[in-house]
Amino acid sequence: MYLFRYILFIIILFLFFNCSGTNEKYILKIASSAPLNEPGSQALLKFSKLVNERSNGRINAKLFANGALGNNRDVTEGLLIGSIEMQMASSSPLAVFVPSLNIFEMPFLFQNNEHMFAVLDSYIGDSFRSDFESTGLHLMGYFTFGVRHIMTRDHPINSIQDLEGLKIRTMESKPHLDAFKAFGASPLPMAYSELYTGLETGVIDGAEAANSNYYSKKFFEVAPYWAQIGWLRLVAPVIMSKIFYDKLPVDLKNIIDETLFELIEYERELYTEISLKRLEQLKGYPVTITYPDPKPFQISSREVYGKWADKIGGWKLINDIQNFKY
Repeated sequence: MYLFRYILFIIILFLFFNCSGTNEKYILKIASSAPLNEPGSQALLKFSKLVNERSNGRINAKLFANGALGNNRDVTEGLLIGSIEMQMASSSPLAVFVPSLNIFEMPFLFQNNEHMFAVLDSYIGDSFRSDFESTGLHLMGYFTFGVRHIMTRDHPINSIQDLEGLKIRTMESKPHLDAFKAFGASPLPMAYSELYTGLETGVIDGAEAANSNYYSKKFFEVAPYWAQIGWLRLVAPVIMSKIFYDKLPVDLKNIIDETLFELIEYERELYTEISLKRLEQLKGYPVTITYPDPKPFQISSREVYGKWADKIGGWKLINDIQNFKY
């Protein structure tokens, strides 16, 4: 009788652990700093639906767009402790946690979108994976937040001289501050949520943004001068909590990795398409669009590279990126 009970107990334990491992459900909260109608959030919305389908319900992925789970820094801290599972944010705030990402904050680093995407998809982009891992983050891939230009409220920017002394809002990124100082402006970090009001009240004279959010946030209402300078192409890493990723079964890791990989090109093409579309739409509003000569800006940027080179991997890495064949 004792032997029978013992065997029965072993069988029950085996069935319990075998079945629980197969049927375990995983909640996947995805944080996006971008509004729902922006390309990055649209790609992640598609990602969540595909992952839910392909995992047959074993993963319950849900997107929280427009900073619904908090600001970028709070969300990244959530990934590190495992309270949030996945995030898309620009490399600017993520560089606080992964300092090597500051190389992507250098002005005029990339020649064009094709050059940037080729670098990110190469051994260079992959080389940052270990820096993410050592921090407690799993790098899934790179989206884009578009090409950045300059808006002003009182007068147009026709040349670099027109920026002299203007209070320009930037992200809380030291390379961005250094860039606009080099351009002759007086940069001022400010929360994105305060940007419209800051422009409206004259606390700041201008800011930098992409065509997409300049249009979607209606910044043109309070800053109707839009200078197409392309001073930065903003990289947007998609990352996951290493705590969460490491506990996933191999088959679910594969579903997540493969699905995100499929959507990288979709997001980039969508952003490029929308950027061009938004610029055309802006021409239907009382917006003055200018095209300053980028060369003086590029020359001034050398000062930023000189200051940051030793902190971002050295001149070899900078040269490898800028001379990358694509």
